[in-house]
Amino acid sequence: MLIEFNNEVKGYVIMSAYFYLAKMKLLVFLSYRFEVFTSLGTNLIVVLANIYLWKAAYKGIDSVAGVKETQMLTYTIMSTLLASFFSVNIEHALQERITHGDIAIDFFRPISILLKYLAEDIGIAISSILSKLMPLLVIMTVFVQPPVPDSPMAFVLFLLSAVFSFLILWLISALISLLCFWVLQLGEMKTVKDGIVLLLSGKIIPLWLFPKKIQRMIEILPFQYVYQTPLSIYIGKVQPEQAIVPMLIQFAWILLFTSLLCFGWSRARKRVLVQGG
Repeated sequence: MLIEFNNEVKGYVIMSAYFYLAKMKLLVFLSYRFEVFTSLGTNLIVVLANIYLWKAAYKGIDSVAGVKETQMLTYTIMSTLLASFFSVNIEHALQERITHGDIAIDFFRPISILLKYLAEDIGIAISSILSKLMPLLVIMTVFVQPPVPDSPMAFVLFLLSAVFSFLILWLISALISLLCFWVLQLGEMKTVKDGIVLLLSGKIIPLWLFPKKIQRMIEILPFQYVYQTPLSIYIGKVQPEQAIVPMLIQFAWILLFTSLLCFGWSRARKRVLVQGG
């Protein structure tokens, strides 16, 4: 009984530590008001440019690939809102710890390093919702059009799919960050990764507008499940009864990337222990 009680207390303390890390990141990022206003202005310019672009593309056309103009505008607005929410910092944070040699100390802490970074990135994401996503949503609703979901069920499935999307993006970033244990500096690798995600995820251009052959090639990659899957559910391109398959694929990618991350992390840990004695 005493052992079980101690385990429960230990588990509670560890979970409280992760919650505290997330809360501190939330408070820190909310304190940078200039960055908040700058990011809001940038996102506003991007979404307005995309809206006018799609308005011009749809001029005289009722629908493209079964998607109406109002659906495409909603897609554009929501993709920008999602991008402001998908804030991932693990690559920079882990590289800093490795470069300065502090990562060896982290291995002796009573909490998981990866879960620590995940908790911090969740805190950053929550702060982005409050400081970037919500103000931009209000502006778009008042001055452009309210990005209304296709149905209440579509909205619920969109939220769950968006959480899966965040985890996929975070796991991809975490896998890239593991390379720091071998190359120390990622260089432009993060920029390349971000560019590939933006191009092949449907964030800028929905993948259903790509040629069929390219669509088939992209379908075997995980990137479309970062943006296009939740956005397609939101606008009704994928109906709720059809959403279960892509969401299961999202979950499968999460399991695969988690397994790869655990394997890679165990190899990286051995490398640090060997180098550090």
